[in-house]
Amino acid sequence: METQHSGCRMLLFTGDGKGKSTAAFGMMSRALGHGMRARVIQFVKSDSAVGEQKFFSKLPEVSWEQFGRGFLPRDRKSPVMEEHREAAAEGLRAAIEALGNPQYDFVLLDEVCFALANELMPVEPLLDALRSCGSGKIVVMTGRNAPQELLEIADTASELKMLKHGYQQGIPAEKGVEN
Repeated sequence: METQHSGCRMLLFTGDGKGKSTAAFGMMSRALGHGMRARVIQFVKSDSAVGEQKFFSKLPEVSWEQFGRGFLPRDRKSPVMEEHREAAAEGLRAAIEALGNPQYDFVLLDEVCFALANELMPVEPLLDALRSCGSGKIVVMTGRNAPQELLEIADTASELKMLKHGYQQGIPAEKGVEN
């Protein structure tokens, strides 16, 4: 039996493979090509010199914000984790605002799954905002270790699996490939 979709469209890219954010930015390109306005909210990431930000942030149809402090410390009990939690909380507030804002047709929550999986913020406020976002809005979420709650609410979820990665072979990060 077919059911009519109500509310926003939710897509999720997770897994240990490369390409989650790349897929999301490809979808954003498609949306922009159709005249949509987009908002990018990045969790965890803090590098403003990556190619996608340098390109998309020039476009007047794109609003871009980073709410990250970079790589998380291996010791999750480190005092530095509090800075990461504060940044994620700011990002969560921005995400909730973007999801409720009719100005944006496309909202990309980059690395939101990673932030949730590392307990930088609670999942329930995000779920509430996703459940109430308006029809016609597209929401794309990325990051490793997507929580089950996001997998259940997403319309489409893809898991990217790493088969091999150049980094494992000693190939350093390269402009146009990793950043």
